[in-house]
Amino acid sequence: MEQIQLLALQKFPYIEPGDDISSIIIELIDSNKIDISDGDVFIIAQKIVSKSENRYVNLNDLLISNEANKLAETLNRDSSFIQAILNESNEIISIDKNVIIVEHKLGFININAGIDRSNISQEINQVLLLPENPSKSARLIQNTLSESLKKNISIVITDSMTRPYRSGITNFALASSNLQSLINLTGEEDIYGNLLKTTEIAIADEIAAASGLLMGQGSDMQPVILLKGFNKDNYDINNAIDLIVEKKDDLYR
Repeated sequence: MEQIQLLALQKFPYIEPGDDISSIIIELIDSNKIDISDGDVFIIAQKIVSKSENRYVNLNDLLISNEANKLAETLNRDSSFIQAILNESNEIISIDKNVIIVEHKLGFININAGIDRSNISQEINQVLLLPENPSKSARLIQNTLSESLKKNISIVITDSMTRPYRSGITNFALASSNLQSLINLTGEEDIYGNLLKTTEIAIADEIAAASGLLMGQGSDMQPVILLKGFNKDNYDINNAIDLIVEKKDDLYR
């Protein structure tokens, strides 16, 4: 590859439960007058996937456990929000500095189990959860777009996260479909002819991070980004879920 191009789909509507994201993307491709090619990658914000799948939870409806009440008292936080975090987590990693870091049910480490209050209505006491099965969501959108557009399309669903020993958040790949998400360069040569021994590239995360420049984190209203010019066809396709490191191999736990 010598160059890539990132394009934000303009005039993306507010997403409601039951909305068909694939159909909306197809309509916007037409209204934005964008040509689609084989190998194009659509990067989609997790939030609109969660909204379309009605992953809202009314905190007032949750049954609060003793564990949630104790944590809420310790952290001076709302017990119903704590309960929502517990419901979406395998385990709590840390509550130091009044920040709840967990292993999410999907396997990755994040704050508050990825539960969000931003960019959703607060007319009721509700939060938005991550998609229940983001890999399935990515696969369904990818299949629909590829069939409808008659092109070989790839999908990355993104969320944002903090990183150890770094300030700020960046987008990462929550899931993908039909993409070389993790590339293993072991056995290839560097520019001096040295063999690479343990080099793996988190391609899906790099794509997700790049999309964040256009997608934004606030009121940007650009939740779908199109990446053109990406080509790693000489590597195997794998899902971004493969980027999750097992606890025994995690350098930070």
